[in-house]
Amino acid sequence: MRTMFTRSALLLSALPCLSSCVTEGFSLDGASTFRVEVVRVNGEDPPSPDARLPANLGNVDETWEIVIEARDGRGQPTAFEGVVRLRAEPGAVQAVEGEGGMGRNLRVRGGRATATVRVTGVFGDSRIWAEDLGYLPAEDPTKAACSNGINDDPHEDMLIDFPADPGCAYADDDTEEGGTFAAGVSPPVAYALPRISDIQGRGSETPYKFESMEVNSAPPQRIVVTRISSDGFYVTDLAEQDLGYNHLYAFNFSTPPGMRVCDRIEYLAGTVNEFFGGTQIAFPSYRVRPPARGEDCEVPEPAIIEPFMVGNPVAMEKLESGLVRIEGFHITANFGKNRATVSKQFPGIYEFKADQSNCDLNEDGQVDFTSPTEGRCSEQCTSSTECSEWTSYSARGNYKVSNGAVMIQVNTSTVGGFDPTSHRGEVLDVVTGTLRNFSGGSLNWTVETRCSDDLACQATGCVPAPKSSKEACVRLRTETENEATN
Repeated sequence: MRTMFTRSALLLSALPCLSSCVTEGFSLDGASTFRVEVVRVNGEDPPSPDARLPANLGNVDETWEIVIEARDGRGQPTAFEGVVRLRAEPGAVQAVEGEGGMGRNLRVRGGRATATVRVTGVFGDSRIWAEDLGYLPAEDPTKAACSNGINDDPHEDMLIDFPADPGCAYADDDTEEGGTFAAGVSPPVAYALPRISDIQGRGSETPYKFESMEVNSAPPQRIVVTRISSDGFYVTDLAEQDLGYNHLYAFNFSTPPGMRVCDRIEYLAGTVNEFFGGTQIAFPSYRVRPPARGEDCEVPEPAIIEPFMVGNPVAMEKLESGLVRIEGFHITANFGKNRATVSKQFPGIYEFKADQSNCDLNEDGQVDFTSPTEGRCSEQCTSSTECSEWTSYSARGNYKVSNGAVMIQVNTSTVGGFDPTSHRGEVLDVVTGTLRNFSGGSLNWTVETRCSDDLACQATGCVPAPKSSKEACVRLRTETENEATN
């Protein structure tokens, strides 16, 4: 009974506040929210969730016809006068067209407005947001409250006109008040989630830079893991092999637990960005499915990089982060830790020898590419088909291979027991690995081996011949491993 009495007393003591404890100044009148509706998309009825439009890559505009109505605290129409800012999430508003359109803003009169909004970069369930800017354009800008030299704010905040008064959105704002803070959002407009090729943008940059998104992994998309690295994993969409641009690197900061080459990705999401020229998805969340008993590994055979493709950025971009292979290239003849020297016969020309390709001339541990000495040394080594600059190898494990006319970088640090400096000048029969793009300099592409199975040559540490993708770098699981979800 004591507990019941206490609760009853609290309830009775609160009853008077139902009529007398309302916060001073609060009212259900005036704009509290906006009802936003997209009535037409590209001149037709909005798409249904079962017939979604393709993800927009940011290279064309879509047109959304919208209706906005202001609502009060009771949900009833109200005669709002002002300007709302429109934005698309996910996506971007390019322009607002029609009566009342002002860049990405829309003038609302009598609580209602219609407009055609041009949007781009929309994908998934995309919506239009509308938010009161607290901006009422003056009929005569020369007499606007935010530029008349008078404190028109009813709260007498001692701040006068634009830009001093935060209630003034622009100089022609006819009110120094901050607005209602009313906002509203439309129901979703159904677009498809981006495929990997959409995220790659079918070009040099992603159209979804810094966007958080889910990758389309629903059938017919079939996403398979092709590599596990110390800082992430690589995947390929098997449904888009003829198109290209169907590979993606996921930066996970560490080796993903429980994941193996051949696993299928059933869910992948994260933040898309460009890291020094390479498209990646960071902070990934993922769900993988190991191959069922008796199910074949679906990792595709490596794409062969022909020598003529190395200098073709379009051909290489199609293969970025994909499993590739080069054949018949040799390690450059001049590749060693000793420092290059200036030619006595030709001042300004640097000489490189078998164990002498280091352009860190002042011994500070790095090459200054703006230096007239180290920079020139690096440029001359880079342009030579028989020189691999030492600090690139000592810092990142990259070194140059050549067929006498064409050069590309490789990284074989995952091949235990293989020392490339001990085999300078020797042919690497086959180098398989994932293709990384790293901007800066003229050699932007590197083939990175996944494991010792990816290097076939006659030297110590190499395998005698390349293996099938169904076997290469495929490792068995143990019963004690973590589940493959993050």
